[in-house]
Parts: sequence; structure tokens; C-alpha cells
Amino acid sequence: MDKIIFEDKGQDFLEWDVHNGVVVHCGPFQERIWRGTKIYNSDIQPGDYLEIETLDGRRGLLKYKVVKVIKDPNQ
Repeated sequence: MDKIIFEDKGQDFLEWDVHNGVVVHCGPFQERIWRGTKIYNSDIQPGDYLEIETLDGRRGLLKYKVVKVIKDPNQ
């Protein structure tokens, strides 16, 4: 599982835990909104905007930039 840290623009979430391209945890808030979201970027790097699809089928770019990716050493 990788951890993605987002820039802080005052939104209610700053990080996602991602497993196999799907959000499994969101913090500190809005987990019920973002858990299950698919991420279509294949190699996520700082500065990227994520191409996503939410559980309700909406697809687009997340408007917050990635600032850090902590890779799971077991992958």
C-alpha cells in the first residue's frame, strides 16, 4: 500500500492510502467520500494531478497536487 500526500489548500483530506490503484483510506476526513476511488495514473510522482473515477462513476482530475508519495517497501 502506498501513501499519497496532497498539497494543503484547506480541503478536508490530505492523504490517501492506495492499494492496487484504489483508495482504501483517506485522512483526516472524507473517507466515506473517497474510499473506493480508482486512480488511473500509473506512476504517481510529486507534482502530479491524479486522474480518478469515484464510486458514483464521475471521472476527472483531482484538483490537488501530489506533494509526496511514500511507496510500500513490500511491493
